[in-house]
Amino acid sequence: MRAAMFFALGAVLVCNLAWTEAATTGTLTTSNGQILDANGNVVVLKGFALSGFEISLTMSGDLSEGTDSIAHDWDTIMYRAKMMGFNAVRIEWSVDGLATAPKEFTTANCDIATTADIQASMLPPTTADTPQPTGTPTLPQQPPTTGTTGNVCSSDLPNTSTQDRYVYLVHYLCGQGFYVNMVYHSYAMAYGGDKAVLNETGWVQDWVSLMTQVLESDVCQDHLIVDLMNEPDAYGATWTDGGTLPKDIATYYLDAMDALYSLCPGCLFQIQGCGQITAPIYANYGDGYCTDSSLLGSSSSNPTAFFTTLLNKAYLNQVVIAPHVYGPSVTDAVSTSSGSALYARLSESFGYLNKKGFCAGSSCHIFTVVMGEFNVNFGQTADVAFWTSLVQYLNNVGDAADGLHNAISSFYMWAWDANADDTHHSGGLVASDWETLNWQKLGALIGNNTEFTYGLHLTPWYLPGYALPTGSNSTNSTSKKTAKSGAREAAAGVGLSLMLLVGIVMMLTQ
Repeated sequence: MRAAMFFALGAVLVCNLAWTEAATTGTLTTSNGQILDANGNVVVLKGFALSGFEISLTMSGDLSEGTDSIAHDWDTIMYRAKMMGFNAVRIEWSVDGLATAPKEFTTANCDIATTADIQASMLPPTTADTPQPTGTPTLPQQPPTTGTTGNVCSSDLPNTSTQDRYVYLVHYLCGQGFYVNMVYHSYAMAYGGDKAVLNETGWVQDWVSLMTQVLESDVCQDHLIVDLMNEPDAYGATWTDGGTLPKDIATYYLDAMDALYSLCPGCLFQIQGCGQITAPIYANYGDGYCTDSSLLGSSSSNPTAFFTTLLNKAYLNQVVIAPHVYGPSVTDAVSTSSGSALYARLSESFGYLNKKGFCAGSSCHIFTVVMGEFNVNFGQTADVAFWTSLVQYLNNVGDAADGLHNAISSFYMWAWDANADDTHHSGGLVASDWETLNWQKLGALIGNNTEFTYGLHLTPWYLPGYALPTGSNSTNSTSKKTAKSGAREAAAGVGLSLMLLVGIVMMLTQ
């Protein structure tokens, strides 16, 4: 009898532990320089950036351009992005931006575009230098209706607070099958930057609070990426000194990951470089990971100590290197922007990390590298040369195959909207009307055309090989059980097991 009771006790505990394990499965991770999903499949990010929540706009774009729902309706805008082959979105925020009272972006008397109009807007003109569709292609998914009510566009956007709206968009994008990269982005203090970043402990807690709200729904399971801080160089920060920040960037990164990993062990953490914008590396803002002291010389911005600490962290396999790389139109760095000079610069900064990796003693780790941000101004000859060289480097072909790095397949282009780059006028993936697709840029990403032999393997809906991101037209396409309810169920499961345990022990002692 007692043996049977002990067997029952063991079965209860094993079942409960198995349930808890099942409740927490489902993660993104990395291995040998690649991103893997929960099933071990390789994930390649084809992404773009959305700006607006890092400033006082309170939305990703002002949704006031154009003439119909193709430009005014958030759901339709993201549908077109998905049809064009993108599966990842970089969506920025700051504490000040999320604290700003939400502006109204619902558009009344909106001209609702027909399915035929939307489809036509996503086909290249016959004059475009990009692969053309064969025959009459069929949309793999119909346009959404969740954002339009009658003749009102973006009717689903919440107005309770800007942070609620941001979280809603994160959930919506995850429900559409996008991988969502949440990016903390502020400006230099001299330009009115977000002062919350000046309190390192408070900044970590701001991340924790936002992530806690995002995780109240499990719709983003397997789809969340955290880019901890955009371009720390804006604060004069280095790996060993904070500049205008109270602590060095390594401390910011490690403290944030320590706190967030316990909340989201399946999230990826993207790390931007810094502190190496001068000779000999000449990195861009957001780049700078060189650990070779023979190259750095007397430079104190060496991330060796950061990487050494990282080797012993439980979240090591969650860390992704995400440099920003721009051409001369943004950086004015012409001498290292193309050809062998560019290749050397990139391999010295981050290319080695996905080939040789970083080693400390007998411990080594090969990092996954994602092109965290880039853009190109095709109206400038030097930028065209930069782009041609960069794409060869990312594909690891031609004279860019230096033996020092592996191919880098994942990327985020800055940005979807042309309005996001008023300073350098590099343009977005859509024109300033938010309707007309920029076919030169899309052609550059697609490749296999007269101007650009090599692209970055973007595959739109009308070409063979297109893969529809998993999801549907609604955030309700996944389980509505929230993280909080899941935790309550787990607690209930533990409580039941303890009750059974107490009962069995009482019977055994009688």
